[in-house]
Amino acid sequence: MRIMLITLIVLCANVLYAQSKTEIIQKGIEVRRYYEQDIEDGEKELSIFKEEFFNVKGELVEEKTFDNQGSEIDDWFKYKYDNNGNLIEEFELDEDGEQIERVFSVYENGLKVEKLYYDYKDRLKQRRTYEYEFRK
Repeated sequence: MRIMLITLIVLCANVLYAQSKTEIIQKGIEVRRYYEQDIEDGEKELSIFKEEFFNVKGELVEEKTFDNQGSEIDDWFKYKYDNNGNLIEEFELDEDGEQIERVFSVYENGLKVEKLYYDYKDRLKQRRTYEYEFRK
C-alpha cells in the first residue's frame, strides 16, 4: 500500500511538474509554495501545505507536504535525475530528514528497465523490471 501511495504521489508530481517545467526555467523559479485557508472550518490565516524545490533545469528536486496547520511535515521526498533528465533516484524521508525508503531507477536507451526499492537501512527489499515490445 505504501509503495502504491508513493508511486501515485510521484506520478502526480511529475504530471504537474512537466506541465510547468518551461515556465519554471524561464522565470527562474527555485521554490514554489502552496498555502490554504479552510474558511469553512473557521481558519483565520493561510497556512503552508506544500513546498516544491527546483534545480536550474526546472526539475523537481524536493517536495514537502505539511499538516493542516502547516507546522509539521507529513510527506517529504527528494529526487535525483541523470544528464538526460530521467528520474533515477527518489528518497522518502521522515520529519527529521532520515531515509524511509529509496527507489533507484535504471534506464537503457531512454527506457526504464528496472526499479529497485531500498528500506531505511538501504537494504534492497523489492525489484521491479520493465519489458517492452515494439511495433514492427
